[in-house]
Order: sequence, then structure tokens, then C-alpha cells
Amino acid sequence: MAREALVIGGGAREHALVHGLRPYCDRVWAAPGNGGISLEAPLVDARKPEDIIRFFGERRPLVVIGPEAPLADGWADMLRLAGFPVAGPSKEAARLESSKRFAKEVMAASGIPTPAARCAHNENELLSWIQAEQRWPKVIKQSGLAQGKGVSIAGGPEEARTVVESLTGRAAVWHEGVLFEDYLQGFELSVQVVTNGREYQWLPVAQDYKRLTPDPKSPNTGGMGAVAPVLVEPALAQAINQRIFDPLMQYLQRHDLDYRGVLYAGLMISQQGPMVLEFNVRLGDPEAEAIIPIVDVNWYQFWWDLSQGMVPEVPVSGRSAVAVVMVADGYPVSPRTGMPIQLGERIESTVIFHAGTVRRGDQFESGGGRVLAVVGIADTTGEARRKAYHRVSTIVFPHSYYRPDIGQ
Repeated sequence: MAREALVIGGGAREHALVHGLRPYCDRVWAAPGNGGISLEAPLVDARKPEDIIRFFGERRPLVVIGPEAPLADGWADMLRLAGFPVAGPSKEAARLESSKRFAKEVMAASGIPTPAARCAHNENELLSWIQAEQRWPKVIKQSGLAQGKGVSIAGGPEEARTVVESLTGRAAVWHEGVLFEDYLQGFELSVQVVTNGREYQWLPVAQDYKRLTPDPKSPNTGGMGAVAPVLVEPALAQAINQRIFDPLMQYLQRHDLDYRGVLYAGLMISQQGPMVLEFNVRLGDPEAEAIIPIVDVNWYQFWWDLSQGMVPEVPVSGRSAVAVVMVADGYPVSPRTGMPIQLGERIESTVIFHAGTVRRGDQFESGGGRVLAVVGIADTTGEARRKAYHRVSTIVFPHSYYRPDIGQ
């Protein structure tokens, strides 16, 4: 029987998933994919699970779901019901990301440390809290999905009111709620595990770069780059398991939540120890672009095992990767599209994952904000960084921007 796989999504993370699967499959598909992905996988025009069921007829390829939105909409449940093996959590389990308010309730019930927060459902309620607040800065966070751009740090009341003004008239945001959260000091760490809701295995730890520029006050983005692996002291890793992942696994089991996928814990390592800022229910982007090229596994078997409720082994990688994201002029507010891109020369131990490109014959144009993720792979972070930026220097992409400090 032919080994087929379908990757759901259309960004650089999904390109990395396709790239990892290809050597181990007879055919890999992508839905909806993008211009660059189309060079490695035929694209399926699927806007809902029924389109996928209709397209494949009697065949049931392995499905790997990349982004959060289809998981939140229950694609994993519907495709499993139709007989597809799926790597991705159920809709109910995906609420850990689609509702930060729900995630806070889960953490409170499980004793998982997280910053204290209140959830407002209208502007006046939040403005009254801002007026009365004495301790600043505070974090204002959309409870619902916001493509990685729904978090603001307000240094004082005026900044907080400006954030509230930006949410004026957005009924869907207020319906799900806006968190008014304590600000934590420390350093951020992102830990991703593959899990069946009972056991789990760590993926290589990656550091991502959220700000648009090296200026810590620059706008938040979906991610401007990533480095993997990042070493974590054994005592800290043990504390993260005991305080966060173990009690969360117990919650998933108690409530019979179907979780077959990647769980991402965005942590703040504070004086009180590791605390959860947020959970994501899928691979991070751009962390995936740095992790997938350095993990030496059969990616088809890896995702297949996970789809069947088994936790695959994750071998220790001896390599490092640095991913540099190139974005269009105007990102993240109003990115310029339609700019021609020349990808330049091929360089050994580098790979380009397309995030927002449109293919016109043999040419590419920008079609979104984050456009390319350029990855260097080597034995050391320093050498991987050199390779990545060398490859970036060969790309002709007018008016683009990338951070100069990824992996520094």
C-alpha cells in the first residue's frame, strides 16, 4: 500500500512538515499549501474537512495538522470520524490554545503555576480595572486566537488604554474575553512535547524571537526567527515536568480529552520557578523550521505513531539550526504583497521554507507578512547562524526585513 500523507496549513511550519515527510512517503499533499510548498507537494483546495474526504475518496492518508485554527474548529475530530489517521488534538483539547481563559481554569484546577489574571468581556470592565490598578506593567491578552499577535505589555495606564482602544468594535474578541494579567520578570523558554495525553517526550528546545526588531519595545509578531536546540539544566527540566506537564497529563486523563499531537508550553522562568504564560496545541512557528531539520527520525512513522496514540521516541540531535524569517515591508500591520523574490544560489546545509509566497510559473512573489524562513544547519549554533545569514544575503526580496541578531 502506498504511503501517503497530507499536511494541513499553508505556512513555513507546514513547508517544514512536508519537507520532513517527503523522503519517507510515496506522496505528500498539502492543503492549501503555498507557492513554495507546491514545489514539493501537490496542493489540495480544501477549505473544510468535507473537501478532504471528497478529494481522497476511498484513500485515507496520514493527516498532520499544522495551524491552530483548524484544530480549534475540530478538523481532527471530523477527519478521525471519517477514518483518517490524524496527528492533532481534538477540538475540546485544543481549547487550551483557542481559549486562554479556559487554559487558566485548567491550570487553576491542576495547580499549575501561571500569572494571576482576570477576564473582561467589555471595554468598560477592563477600563475600570486599569483605572484602579496600582502595579505596573501589566499584560493585556486576547483570550481567543490572534495568530500570535494578541498580547500587549502595558507599562502604565495610558498604554493600557491605547490597547483597549485598538480592540474597540471587535465583538468577537470581547465575546471570548480579554485577560488582564500580572507581569512576570524572568526569561522566557518554550518547551514542546509530543504526547498522547498520558505520556510525553520533549522535542529539542527552541528559542524564538517574537519582537519585530531587537528593540524590546518593538511590535510583537508571529515570530522573526528561532534557534534549536537550547540546553536546559536537568533540574529545571525536572521542575517543568513535575510542575507543568505531569499535572496537565492528569487533567487530560481525568476529563478524557483526546490529545494526539504536539503540546507547546510558553514559560517564564521566574524567581518562583517555571510558570506558564500560554499553551499552544501545535508546533510553534518558526520553532518547527529549526527543529524538524535536526531531528533524525522517519517523520512518516513518527506522525503515524502519534496518530495511533503512541508517543514516538525523540533522539538527541547532534546538530544545531538557526532559522531567520524574512518579512514584507509593513509587517505586522500592513505587509506589502506582490513583490518579486529571487531565491539566489543553493548553499549546502541550508534550506528555505516558504511562509507567504505565491508561485507565478517559475517565479515567486510575496503573498503575506512572514514570507520566507531561511535555515542554516551545522554542528554548532554559530556555524548554523553563519550559514543562515549567508543564504539570506543571496536572496533578492525588495523592501524586505529580517532581524540581524537571531542566534547571537
